[in-house]
Amino acid sequence: MPGKKETKTSKHDKTEKSDAEKIYNIKLTEAYKKAIRRRSPYAVRLVKDHVKKHSKAKEVKIGAKLNETIWQRGIKKPARSVRVNVVRDGDVAKVELMGFEYKEFKAKAKKERVGMKEKLLERLGPKALKKEEEEKKIEGKELPEETKKNKEDEKTEELLKEEAKTEPETEEKK
Repeated sequence: MPGKKETKTSKHDKTEKSDAEKIYNIKLTEAYKKAIRRRSPYAVRLVKDHVKKHSKAKEVKIGAKLNETIWQRGIKKPARSVRVNVVRDGDVAKVELMGFEYKEFKAKAKKERVGMKEKLLERLGPKALKKEEEEKKIEGKELPEETKKNKEDEKTEELLKEEAKTEPETEEKK
């Protein structure tokens, strides 16, 4: 039949695509057997372990949307199941929620806790610091740096006074 053109597709081409990209439906109900505060982190580990086992990758990276859906209802109630798309690049498997492109993310750095005094000083600004210093001076409480200097000055004054007292006494005895 000269009018029809046959297109050749080899099995090798199909398997290459299927090896590189797969879809899995992962049940996370196992996470609900853990303690309440450990469920979502355990669910993330379940996803990683499942993908490692089935894709035979050495390292698994979870995408932003997948992480967001697992943690959406908090640490106590992770998603019951997720449908994921796994793309394998060498030894690394990148996992993302079905229907989304893989997007890498990094955990946010923890903020240091600030005390109430520091929060107030931030809001009030440098004027509050000046007022605080003035109040301390009025009350007799001085800043730590100034107190050290003043203590040293007082010690030297006391030594001078003692020397002055002992000198006249020795002169009077003569």
